[in-house]
Amino acid sequence: MSQTMYISLTVAAIIIEAIFTPLFLHFQRPGINKKSLTCKMICATMFLSIGFLAYFYTGNSSEFAKFMLIGLTSSWFGDLFLHLKQGCKVTFGIGFVFFAAAHVLYLISYSKATELYAPGRKFLTIPEILIAVVIIVIFYLILKGRDLINFASPIVAIFSVYGLILTTMFIKAVVVGYQYITAGNPVFGGVSLALGGTLFFTSDMTLVLLMSSEKWKKNHRLKDYNIGSYFVGQTLLALSVLFIGLT
Repeated sequence: MSQTMYISLTVAAIIIEAIFTPLFLHFQRPGINKKSLTCKMICATMFLSIGFLAYFYTGNSSEFAKFMLIGLTSSWFGDLFLHLKQGCKVTFGIGFVFFAAAHVLYLISYSKATELYAPGRKFLTIPEILIAVVIIVIFYLILKGRDLINFASPIVAIFSVYGLILTTMFIKAVVVGYQYITAGNPVFGGVSLALGGTLFFTSDMTLVLLMSSEKWKKNHRLKDYNIGSYFVGQTLLALSVLFIGLT
């Protein structure tokens, strides 16, 4: 693939995603429907395409790139199943599993990058684990303080496990991005990974608020941030394939 073709296709994918993100937000406000599903999946297909374009353009055959692309694909299926049928616990559960799998796959890709740019370093350190736990506890305390969570509900345990995986993904994205840059590599590669993971994390945190209260569900600005940060975050993670893993 020539550089001109790669740039043209990537720019086109970003523009299409930018156009259909607000359309998705507009169509889904009355509730899930075919138009909102179509717009959402067009956006998801664009960030997935950006990842594969980067893969084919660079020839990045590293373990980092492979697991990142599988993670992006898992996210695509997560988007599909979460939006298939409003109120359906089965499709929601399937979508939830796909997103949990995506975060695990991202973590594996980060571990492969750590082996390249910080050899000999443990992938997960005790301070990183403690930071993840503290973030989750603080978030739960905020929800409890606003009476937005019932700790007696069994669903809390499931979301706690997901939250731990998500928070660890965010922390490691920042750490690995820093490791990549300090190893003397292009700044954009590290920033795209760190910022992508951060935006994905904040998107899921706002999603919890949107799901926890009818008041929050009507907050259009919060919903706009939730969706916008998600698609930008995934796009940045996809662009990291341009740099990370190449030798």
